[in-house]
Amino acid sequence: MQKQIDKYLAKLEKQGLIEGEHGASLFGLDDEIYTNAGTVPDEIRTLFSLLNINSLIVARPEPLLWSIITRLASEDEIIRPCDCESLTFFHDVPVVQSLQAGPVARALNRRKGCIVKDTGIVTFGTVNLEQAFITMSSICFASFVKFFSDALNGLHGCGCTPKPDPLRIDAVLELIGQAAPMPSRSIPAVHELKDEAQIIRAMDEAGKALVGSRLVDSFFGNISYRQGDIIYISQTGSSLDELPGCIDRVPLDGSSTCEITSSSELLAHVKTYELTADNAILHGHPRFSVIMSMFGGELPFGEKRFVEDIPVVSGEVGAGRHGLSHTLPPAVKEHGGAIVSGHGTFTSGAVSFSDAFDRLSEIEHRCYLAYRELLRKGGAG
Repeated sequence: MQKQIDKYLAKLEKQGLIEGEHGASLFGLDDEIYTNAGTVPDEIRTLFSLLNINSLIVARPEPLLWSIITRLASEDEIIRPCDCESLTFFHDVPVVQSLQAGPVARALNRRKGCIVKDTGIVTFGTVNLEQAFITMSSICFASFVKFFSDALNGLHGCGCTPKPDPLRIDAVLELIGQAAPMPSRSIPAVHELKDEAQIIRAMDEAGKALVGSRLVDSFFGNISYRQGDIIYISQTGSSLDELPGCIDRVPLDGSSTCEITSSSELLAHVKTYELTADNAILHGHPRFSVIMSMFGGELPFGEKRFVEDIPVVSGEVGAGRHGLSHTLPPAVKEHGGAIVSGHGTFTSGAVSFSDAFDRLSEIEHRCYLAYRELLRKGGAG
């Protein structure tokens, strides 16, 4: 259990969710409650007794995120995400006044995590610490996206988002400079991936680059590679920075049942490969790409809009009538990448993941610059 605590404490810090190892206290129940905090406070012991859990994270996010979250929490007792992924994952995030076992337990009986005004974010796992880590990351992501998305849409009168008051505009203008994406990095170009071992190494490298560049929420997203009539694709729920052992080999003739464990977006990958000559696909959740994809309000299925020349399409996960497998592949074929509204970015590459990664990173930086320009124009007006 102590190894798990050390692992996820390091992930919280590495992914920029906390500032330093003292920014979070992790607790795991085995034969006793283990922690990195030195002691287990009485309130935490009470939470373990009130809830059917085996792990708990109490974290104060890094200053920018905490500033955003405290502003949202000051406006409402419930924070309602606006991006598709967060809405699917936990619907809303309760806000609690202080770290008292009773109110926190009531909030956690309803949702996977909550915001505690005088403390930070509290999340739990019923099976392992990974669950608590995922919820922690997802609350940070959802809050960031909501704060900046609501401000821009409200400022420009898009959708049903109310126009922000001058203090909110000033706060967004103040924080936007601190919210720039990480500097671009690159994956070494590979001219040919000859065998399965090379493909898995390349996918692992690409996954680590996506997580390390903070182009995904937690580690959500997916990666695939086509070699002939075989698609190698990350499994649903897999950690993109820990892919070996979590990659499915899916024959295109339907002779395997791997579709059961493969990414839920397998069909979108298959259809994209059918339309293009590309062999590598990356999907991440870059923050400003998601934010800009929602600028203008809801995008009806079948319609398309653009952030500059970057296409934005709509679509649901899966193979249904409104599945993104119908809208995404043509957009990727034409532009080499596209953003699914409220969801995330897909890019493709001809041979290796290098081009796909560079394109995904470029799209995020361009979306940030586009957001900043629209915000300044709206604020000036």
